Amino acid sequence: MQGGEFRHINACAPEHWDAHQAGTLCAQWGFSPLYNQVVEFNPIKPSEVIGDLAESWDVQDGGLTYIFKIRQGVKWADGTDLTTEDVAFSINRMIEPGPRPRTGLLRPSTECAEVIDGSTVRVNLKFPSASFLNFLAVDNMKVLPKHTLDAGVDLKLWENANGSGPYLPDKFRRGDVWKHKKNPDYFKEGRPYFDTIESFFIRDPGTIAAAYSTGRVHIGGSLSIEATVKLGEELKDRYTVFWRRNAGGQHFFGNVEKEPWSNLNIIKALRLATDLWEIREAFGQGQKPIGAPFAPESFYGSTLDELVVRPGYGGWQDPPSPRTKQQDIDDAIALLKAEGYDPPSTLGKRVVLASTIGDWSDLTELWAQQMRRNLGLDIEVEVVDTPTAIGRMVAGDFDLANLGYAVNIADPDDWVVAIYGPGTRNFTRWKNPVFLEMLEQQAWEQDVEKRIQILRNMEEFLFEVEDPYVTTNWQTSGTFVNNRIRTEAGAYVISDTSQTINKWEHLWLE
Repeated sequence: MQGGEFRHINACAPEHWDAHQAGTLCAQWGFSPLYNQVVEFNPIKPSEVIGDLAESWDVQDGGLTYIFKIRQGVKWADGTDLTTEDVAFSINRMIEPGPRPRTGLLRPSTECAEVIDGSTVRVNLKFPSASFLNFLAVDNMKVLPKHTLDAGVDLKLWENANGSGPYLPDKFRRGDVWKHKKNPDYFKEGRPYFDTIESFFIRDPGTIAAAYSTGRVHIGGSLSIEATVKLGEELKDRYTVFWRRNAGGQHFFGNVEKEPWSNLNIIKALRLATDLWEIREAFGQGQKPIGAPFAPESFYGSTLDELVVRPGYGGWQDPPSPRTKQQDIDDAIALLKAEGYDPPSTLGKRVVLASTIGDWSDLTELWAQQMRRNLGLDIEVEVVDTPTAIGRMVAGDFDLANLGYAVNIADPDDWVVAIYGPGTRNFTRWKNPVFLEMLEQQAWEQDVEKRIQILRNMEEFLFEVEDPYVTTNWQTSGTFVNNRIRTEAGAYVISDTSQTINKWEHLWLE
């Protein structure tokens, strides 16, 4: 059970190593084994929140106050004691203004954290939030060393990592590999099980397939759905493929602080002219759910039958849309004409930014072809590595862009806040006061049915008034897991989302 090496494939290199400021799963897989959280999702029962640094907690004042009892005797890698000061400091840092792609999801509900004594931290909420504890259990919500950051040390750099987690940093070559080694002083007795964990950044599909076929890696994804299905069948005696649907949305968008995208009718025209069925058939063997503002078929989103009758879904074949795609294209051209772009080519040359991750650059090429074919746009695709793409989006250095967002928890306080609200994954810079008021209302609403109605009104607003995105699909992700991987539950248990249970302290190799 003890010992050995755990190896996996990462989709890309981490953009950096600061858990609070990083936004990609590529980075999270790197820093998560180095640090702990206040609470985490149970790796054996993934929908259950359990303590990590917290031994227990109480909820008081009708849900406005959380009191956490923090474990004693935990040490940072540099030998310093982890204290309640570190815990309160970290929670407050998570909600600071500035780049907080994941931890910023706590901002709407969280007022502040404060130290009560050497073993107790109080977190004050702005309102009773059913999603607060689940957000706190997402792997980005790490407790970081206050004394290290107070000294001005940059935790974005791999060599500066100073964690309390099950593993310690061993080596890192940007664009190639990182390796962590077992923390011999880890506070959880018997954990972790592996001596080392190693991550390879591999983009070439043939090399990725070979890594699975030879058994070189134990866990990973990074293949298209088509390739995952095919290879999964070939290797079914050695690997199990776990699937997540509605794992996140993928969309194109413009910077609404720049012309012409400040006019949301221009984005609407692009959305109308986007052939969602063609995209569905070209990518994912028809497995990717239909593009929509909110997760289709979720408790707060539209059903497929409701979607296909709307403008923009012309040509959808299963179930059949009553509209043709040409009707959508004609409506798009008429809309652009009404906004002063007749013909549409008078929009001028546009550049759409795409990252190298997965099939995103290929999807971007297809979408650009659709815009040329359906609207006559002069549109060019610029492909860059993922850290560069994220950096440019944060800085607003783009015209159009393509990006996806993997959900942290299956609640609209995640997707809707991050993408349409004050979350820092809203790279569009879109802020509509009417929509933001409804967003706040649904977060405060305790009655489930009333909350759902507010959310449905919000989606209707995005359809009928304005939406800064062209959402092409919701993502289905497949993960290969070697059948020799074991847990206390026996076989591997897939987490509910890709953003949780990535410390890997609970795994061993049979």
